[in-house]
Amino acid sequence: MPKTRPILITGGRLVTMADGAPDEQVGSLLVIGGKIAEIIAPGAIVADAEIIDASGMIVLPGFVDTHRHVWQTQLRTLAADWSLFDYLVRMRSIYSAFYTPDDAYLGNHLGALEAVNAGVTTFADHSHMVNSPAHADSLINGLDHAGIRAVFCYGFFVNPSPDEPPAPSPGWRYEDIRRIRRERLTSADGRILLGVSPQEPEATAPDVFHDEIRLCRDIGAHSISMHVAMGNYDGQNRVVTKLVDAGLIGPDMLFVHGAALTDDELQAIMNSGAGLSSTPETELQMGMGFPVAFSARSKGVRTSLGIDIVSNYAGDMFAQMRLALQTARGLDNQELAQRIKAPRHIRVKTRDALRLATLGGAEALHLEHRIGTLEKGKAADIIMIRSDGIHMSPSPDPIAATVLGATVGDVDTVMIDGVVRKRGGVLVGVDLPGLNARLTVSSERIRAGLGYVDIGNIEKIWSGIFPHLE
Repeated sequence: MPKTRPILITGGRLVTMADGAPDEQVGSLLVIGGKIAEIIAPGAIVADAEIIDASGMIVLPGFVDTHRHVWQTQLRTLAADWSLFDYLVRMRSIYSAFYTPDDAYLGNHLGALEAVNAGVTTFADHSHMVNSPAHADSLINGLDHAGIRAVFCYGFFVNPSPDEPPAPSPGWRYEDIRRIRRERLTSADGRILLGVSPQEPEATAPDVFHDEIRLCRDIGAHSISMHVAMGNYDGQNRVVTKLVDAGLIGPDMLFVHGAALTDDELQAIMNSGAGLSSTPETELQMGMGFPVAFSARSKGVRTSLGIDIVSNYAGDMFAQMRLALQTARGLDNQELAQRIKAPRHIRVKTRDALRLATLGGAEALHLEHRIGTLEKGKAADIIMIRSDGIHMSPSPDPIAATVLGATVGDVDTVMIDGVVRKRGGVLVGVDLPGLNARLTVSSERIRAGLGYVDIGNIEKIWSGIFPHLE
């Protein structure tokens, strides 16, 4: 779709999420050439502009999800009752091995469309689904064709053939990511940026892990995404401390989960300028500890929220905001209860939660100069949420309504780079029935592979990596 014609978004309740800005602003939002040109007075006329009537809607910056394994889209619900150990055994060591390049495309494409449908305009795709160079190309194509903004974090984790233990990355991955940088994701300011996901730092020899980080920097990767400090799964490995000691910690790093991070490690992350992604739903279910989003943010860390595994639950940001917010409030209240006290005031506010899901995500990905707020010069990544539903009306506080009342069904319009990707509650130009039919066939074939695998042998392998499980 062309970006040359101006777009004027009128009648909506603007929540810009710029620091220091009021919770709600009055005005119309002018978009020119894929960017926000300015906020103009209500009723102002712009010659030849396409008018989008946002009456009855809350107009917000798009949500920024800093951690999602998008490829798992066709394996929905499988992880509903899994611990992290179950997930490592089945998802990471079995199902992943049965993906073809076409499966990879479908998972990423439908997964990206799901995100757009839910108002997520940017995500970091932590992709441990690179089984071949063809898989890598298919994964990128799936994202690109959906129109989403993304950091594609090319995974170095080996998806072994069934019954084989995890092994060091073969050399082809190192060469292939150089190809991707040279031929596919060449830009530092494109809609899809190149990131890297090294092998799991808590299950990889330090010299291998450190070499992978050096490679990430050698090719100029935008982000280095890694799981760390996952509660008692951490085993006192102190990955962040070791990175500090090795002189490798830096602003290009995106640490994920982090419940077992010490105060010193959080300080080191803050000092380095690195980002942190908390994924509340996974962390609470899978024994990774309580989400650290608000405590890390209070220490000055660039903190954000992630969806994580769509094989477990819906890929929307509303649930993560609520879980993070109410968990933080519950922990505050529990601390008071232990002293036989009750709260006079609530410390963590709904605006704090919405900030994590918008500007906080942009900061964690070092994209705050481009996205995260509705401000002049930023990319027109804009969502419009209806507030006239029975569960939303009236909404005197648009931020509280968004965080605690809204659902995916209320996301009426989604714009990315000035291109409307969802309008009137419907994805634009998407053959969803046809794609879902292909996804179902893919899912059935991948799941059938479980019958050919000795799960007991794989459980023994992972039990050796995490010997303190119960």
